[in-house]
Amino acid sequence: MNVIELREYQIKPGKTAQWLNLMEKEILPYQRSKGVEVINSYLYCDDNGDEWFVWLRQFKDEQSRQEICSQLYDQWWINEVRPKVFSLIEERSVKVRTLQAAFSAN
Repeated sequence: MNVIELREYQIKPGKTAQWLNLMEKEILPYQRSKGVEVINSYLYCDDNGDEWFVWLRQFKDEQSRQEICSQLYDQWWINEVRPKVFSLIEERSVKVRTLQAAFSAN
């Protein structure tokens, strides 16, 4: 059964354009090259005026999610990408949730 992952990050003030550029040019291509299916991504502004980035990733099952994630977050990611990411989003804001279908699609 597919596993859907919802990821949510608060973007630092004034960094939205840079964040979207990093996602489009570096993060999404890298994630897809490792087997991540990106369903979609969204922006929203909360009641405090903070901007948030939300995206959905899909995996074949939990085992494949764990395997892909262990390949994604390697030493290159830790040393090269992670510092860029946290210069643009609030580290404390990162939320990751796995979702289960409430109803059958049929």
